[in-house]
Amino acid sequence: MHSVKLIILYLAKVLGLFRYSRNKTKRGLQILCYHGFSLADEHEFRPKLFMTAATLEKRLQLLKKSGFPVLSLDEACEGLRAGTLPDNAVVITMDDGWQGAADHAWPLFRKYGFDWTLYLTTYYAEKQTQVMNLALQYLCWKSREASVDLSSLSPDFGKELRLDVDMSRDALAEKLVEIGEKCPTAQDRQDFVRRAASAFRLDQKEFEDKKLFRLIDLDTAREMAKSGVDLQLHTHRHTLGDGSKESLDKELADNRKGIAKAGNADPVHLCYPSGYFEPQHLEYLQQLGIKSATTCFPGLNYQDTPLLELKRFLDGEDVSQIEFEAELYGFQELLRRLRK
Repeated sequence: MHSVKLIILYLAKVLGLFRYSRNKTKRGLQILCYHGFSLADEHEFRPKLFMTAATLEKRLQLLKKSGFPVLSLDEACEGLRAGTLPDNAVVITMDDGWQGAADHAWPLFRKYGFDWTLYLTTYYAEKQTQVMNLALQYLCWKSREASVDLSSLSPDFGKELRLDVDMSRDALAEKLVEIGEKCPTAQDRQDFVRRAASAFRLDQKEFEDKKLFRLIDLDTAREMAKSGVDLQLHTHRHTLGDGSKESLDKELADNRKGIAKAGNADPVHLCYPSGYFEPQHLEYLQQLGIKSATTCFPGLNYQDTPLLELKRFLDGEDVSQIEFEAELYGFQELLRRLRK
């Protein structure tokens, strides 16, 4: 089915429908969303979350060659409200602050001269341990063992667990994350990941040396900010809290403290963790002085789009170049309108 979609997109491009779509949607603001960039094989493990540097460069080459104006987030928000955006304007955003953002994306954005915003979640940036849930999921995916002894991690496991027979790898990862989340500190959770890696007979030291599933530290974030990278809010612990204004306020206050240490004393733009929010958050964010907030819902943004509900296109290694081009040129936007 996917191959049929790609054929249709190639035909649409040859027939001039991409150019037509670009003109029809020229008043819309396209916000691109990225996450991590692969330091090893993470793009094979989670292709929606991690991308290779080579794929990113193809995207940037297309933006440059096709003449799409890439704006800063601040400039775009002001232009969106005032109705003064240039045609086919684009904003580039990145979530979380994975190490690959510094190692791969940052140099490429400088090479092509594009402004971009990094929504930095600061808990793991400060702790400098691996993000536990992804690290554990990766171990389950990476292991080639037919069976493992996880009894040292929890009495819930026996001496021999046959992978994909007694329990699927996804189910096992979910169980390990559930157990790991009971660890009281970030260091305890890191130690739990190390013990799990040993049980899977994997080289955890190699993973940590490569900084897999680690966020940049605040010193690196500070250097990025000095070079012009726009650091903005993504909450401290990658959560909006329990739904109350007080918990949201604390998340943003803790996040602001970390980002201030990295060089931006007054961040006013937010990316919702995982792109989702509840209706009450909109009122809370207005009261807390948030200027804009981005989601992971696809689509272009127009003058009447609420600034606290900005849409973005989630790009990843799982998106082919022709699919990216179809989104960039507005062809997919027109298809979405037809489906309504």
